[in-house]
Amino acid sequence: MRTSCTLGPQVMFTKTLLRMGRQLVLLVLICFCSSTLSAQEPESAKPEAEKKDEQPEKKAAGVESILPKPLIVINVASVERILSDIDFIFELAERPEIAEIASASLANVNDLEGIDKNKNLGVELYLKTGLIPQPVPTMYLPVTKVRTFLDTLEKLIPGDEETIKKDTDRDDLYVINGRRGESIIRFQDDYAHMLFQGVENETSLDMISSRDFGDPSQKLQNLTTAYDLSIKFDLNAIPELMRTTFLGFFRTAIETQLQQRDGESKAAYELRRMAGKQNLESIEYFLSEGQELVFGGRIEKEEKRGVVDMLIKARPNSDLARAVKNIPGKASYFSVITSRENLPLAVSASMNLAPRDRKIYQKYLNYFEKQLSEKLLTEEERLQNTSSIQQFFSPVKTMVDKGHIDVFTQLVSTPTKKFALIGGIKVAPSSNLPASLLDIINRIDQLPDNKAHIYTNAETVQGIALHQMQPESKTADDKQQRFLGGVPSLYIGADNEVIWFAMGTEIAVAALNEAIETINTATPEARKEQRTAPVQMEFHIRPWLNLFSEAEIQESGVMKILDGAFQKENDLVLVTTQPTETGVRTRLQFDEGYLKLLGIAISKQFDRNQERRAKREMERKLKMPEDEEQIK
Repeated sequence: MRTSCTLGPQVMFTKTLLRMGRQLVLLVLICFCSSTLSAQEPESAKPEAEKKDEQPEKKAAGVESILPKPLIVINVASVERILSDIDFIFELAERPEIAEIASASLANVNDLEGIDKNKNLGVELYLKTGLIPQPVPTMYLPVTKVRTFLDTLEKLIPGDEETIKKDTDRDDLYVINGRRGESIIRFQDDYAHMLFQGVENETSLDMISSRDFGDPSQKLQNLTTAYDLSIKFDLNAIPELMRTTFLGFFRTAIETQLQQRDGESKAAYELRRMAGKQNLESIEYFLSEGQELVFGGRIEKEEKRGVVDMLIKARPNSDLARAVKNIPGKASYFSVITSRENLPLAVSASMNLAPRDRKIYQKYLNYFEKQLSEKLLTEEERLQNTSSIQQFFSPVKTMVDKGHIDVFTQLVSTPTKKFALIGGIKVAPSSNLPASLLDIINRIDQLPDNKAHIYTNAETVQGIALHQMQPESKTADDKQQRFLGGVPSLYIGADNEVIWFAMGTEIAVAALNEAIETINTATPEARKEQRTAPVQMEFHIRPWLNLFSEAEIQESGVMKILDGAFQKENDLVLVTTQPTETGVRTRLQFDEGYLKLLGIAISKQFDRNQERRAKREMERKLKMPEDEEQIK
């Protein structure tokens, strides 16, 4: 029986990768090209008549039992692209010599001769149908010259007795003969296709020898052009029956976990159950409405940044396709402040909600309104439609019913280099909002189990009364003192269309006042301009380092590395979510400092490995005279 071609020395090259960043390429190629040959019963051991009777039937069954499209594709743009990325990372880390050392090690694998270093390569994972579907991963490698590629492959195969010869019946098949049986390599469209170790059987070997895999350089061109490394999940490759069966098992498992736990309160159980059901419904919705899921990453050298995308492609004319297309909403009410730069952390969302999402948000709002009513209102007040809690939640619900949410929250760094958290929620206009909030705060203050110190109308910012909730403890711990400058309080207030909040010391009030003043003094044109994505999060690491003194940074190995990698201009992580022509994309963008940090981390690991190797060598040399004396 023929078995698939796999290479053996994966572990060796994995260790090499840890020592030298550039040998990431070797790891990828070895995983693609290699694994240990499995012992199989030789086909020649069967009687000739038996083979003739069995082969046609098994081949037909094998072709039909493996799904026609791969469920998962892992695509590498090219060897040269990856090598270029690794060179760039070590240049940023000011350790180019590591890349040079790693480059020289390619000689151990015949310099990858026979592999086209400018074309994409990767893995396709097919599914073999059955009661329990089985994965069938295949490798695709671009080949320049078959003979040279086979020479490289022979250097990687373990053992001295293996030989690679062309199949006697077909020019596109090559057979590896060795102590452990036979293996097969299939060449098509200048690519070599092989199976991973452990999946060799009549069905998978029939697939390798008979299936039209297509040209990976053409069918995966979009992934190769956009990303250095990408993973694609093709939901269309899953048959409907298999999808339904999976969801049935998954639904049963989730519902089992949603039973009320011992000691769990009714309110906590209701919230957990509601969240669990929503997660289950979201997964079912994605599997039924989605077509593809892609994770892709690349390094943009001119801009000196890294990009990681998560793309969801919706089925044409599906509910998901219509929903994501309508995500962008009108400009945020908070637009003039959500685009401020160099904030430690900022999150904003101004987006339209699909009907399905509106129902989900309304469920949560109803839940919290119910819990608050049971806690603060008498039974008679709960029967009325004019309670302060209903008046408080009504404009929020109206905003959701209209299908738009507009919120922001920011962690700001104050002139004292301490942090304060501020934020706001835009709601439908309501003159009752300030008074209803005040009544709710007063009722919380009267609760017998309330331990916070509450001060109504404690501060005023831009004509808006802020109510302060201060924790019982008046002594700040080390972290509170370091990050916030003291014991934090929660400040909350409202005007007729926004619920405002701030958390921190008195500097939080000043930060919120500045933000509201910026909004109020902005021109109408400026406020209508949308400056951020519909959903956006940004993070700057430099303000966090500014919380520590120079002496503290130098004493800490980790912070010293961070201080060397990041400046004010290269420390941003930006996360955005916005629609595409066929679905929705969430993008993570990393500034140059994070690429530099990666290079520094790999370099330090390389140095540690070198030191350990030198130490072992020295110990071996010191021990040699003792060993020689014992021999004498």
